[in-house]
Order: sequence, then structure tokens, then C-alpha cells
Amino acid sequence: MVLVGPASTLKGQGQGAFIDSHDVVVRINHAWPLPQALAEDIGTRTDVIYHNLNPRNQRILPKHVAQMRKDGLLWVVSSHPANRPRYVRRHRRFRRANKGRLRFRAIPAVVKRRLKRRVGFPNSGMVAIADLLRFPIASLYVTGFSFYTTPYLKYPNYKRIPKRMALRNHNQRRHKTYMAHLVKKEERLKVDPFIESILQKHMERRKRKK
Repeated sequence: MVLVGPASTLKGQGQGAFIDSHDVVVRINHAWPLPQALAEDIGTRTDVIYHNLNPRNQRILPKHVAQMRKDGLLWVVSSHPANRPRYVRRHRRFRRANKGRLRFRAIPAVVKRRLKRRVGFPNSGMVAIADLLRFPIASLYVTGFSFYTTPYLKYPNYKRIPKRMALRNHNQRRHKTYMAHLVKKEERLKVDPFIESILQKHMERRKRKK
């Protein structure tokens, strides 16, 4: 299984065929549709999307669901549990658009609760990692994440987010610490060289400060 983030670190790496070779390809939020111009770097398949279902960014309509299914998407997973009214409303909106065509579930509240204790408000990528590792998967390779140190690739539905806003909402220092802990602890979890380098430098800085 591979989890593909939207970071521009993938550009020019030619990982498309490698990504598509996995049994399950997971992406996050607005990484659909995939831009054909980037197929060599990001691949052409999407089996699962972990989505925040935020209608302010892109409301998913019945026509989108129909095309998602045509493109081979199997599952949409809400990165928010059904434990708050605003998330319940998002789930309800998606179900109305979906009409049972795609499989749908929301992450368990306990997953987000545990993550919040470790990283603060978690981003969708970290939610996906924590949720996927609950299942008896053989391996999870994570690529295309930069902890907001680089811009996003040019996906049609991704909107430009000011870096200061992203960092205000998601504490990347805590995300990196927890990710480094997971990589060390969890044998099934592997990360690309860019992520590995970021985590190594982060943990070295932590050691120097102690």
C-alpha cells in the first residue's frame, strides 16, 4: 500500500510507475482528478481518498462521484469522525451526492482523539497514516509529504493555502516528532528519502536542544 501526498517534492522523481504498482493507492483531500501531465511523477491510480469533505474548498457533487467511480476510486474516508455536528453535516452532504456508489466511512473518534494528544490538530495525511496502520496491512509506503516546507503540486482542485495559515492550524514540529516515532516503532511504515531526511534533521535538532 502507498499513501501519496500532494507536495511538490514528487515533481521530477519519476515515481509514477512505482506508485501505480502498489496493490492499493491512497491519496488525500483534493488529489482528484489527477493531472495527466504529472502522471510520470504521481501515477494514474487512486483507490482510496482520505477527505476532509470541506465544502468551502470543493463541494463534491453527484457528477464528481460518478466520475470518481469511472476513474476507479473505491473508497472515500472522512478524515473527521462523526462526533461533531459540522462533521455530521459534511458526511450527510457527501452521502446525498454519493447515493451508495462509492464505499464510505468516517475514521473512528478514538483515532483522532489519540492523535490530538500527540500532535495537536492533525492534518489529513497523519490521520490517514494512523488509521491505515490499524488494519492488518503488510506495508505502508508514504511519499509526497513535506510538512509544508514546499508548495503543493498543481492539482486542479487544490487551492493555494498560505503557509502561515497551514502552520497555525497544524503544529508541524509535533507532527514530525510523532512521525519519527512511528517510523522507528512501526516496521510496516516506510517513507521516501525526502521525508526521511526531514525527520532525521528534526530529531537531531531536538537532541541538541536537550
